[in-house]
Amino acid sequence: MSGPRLAVKALLLRGGQVLMNHVVDPDGRDVYTLPGGGQEHGESQPEALVRECAEEIGARVTVHQVACLFEVRQETRLRDGAPIPLFHQVNVAYWCGLEDGEEPSVGSDPDPGQVGTRWLPIERLGEFAVHPPELSRWLRSDPSARPISLGVTT
Repeated sequence: MSGPRLAVKALLLRGGQVLMNHVVDPDGRDVYTLPGGGQEHGESQPEALVRECAEEIGARVTVHQVACLFEVRQETRLRDGAPIPLFHQVNVAYWCGLEDGEEPSVGSDPDPGQVGTRWLPIERLGEFAVHPPELSRWLRSDPSARPISLGVTT
């Protein structure tokens, strides 16, 4: 039995908004996820995040400090709902910034179902299908009282 997959995610904020990948699921619903993905063997977490952002949002980022952690455990694939063996991923989200002159769009290797990126207003995140769903409340909470873990999404 292998352990959970390790992934890194980017928290990019601008003007009261957070950047999200815009994904359309198999039922045609709009879903929003943080940019980022799996850390490869031999790659540091910041290196993985810079690579993943280039692939998904087509922009260079600067990686700052860890913001939060969240886990995902699923037995169905997000993109088509097909049954799968248990998928378990631990995500480390980092505060990031866009490099000078960079503007996100769709990168060279977007996630399955990803149709773009979108700046979503933090105060209205609850109106969107955001994954993980706990992110909305966490971003709107007092920074001095935010837990490091958002918990487990199933």
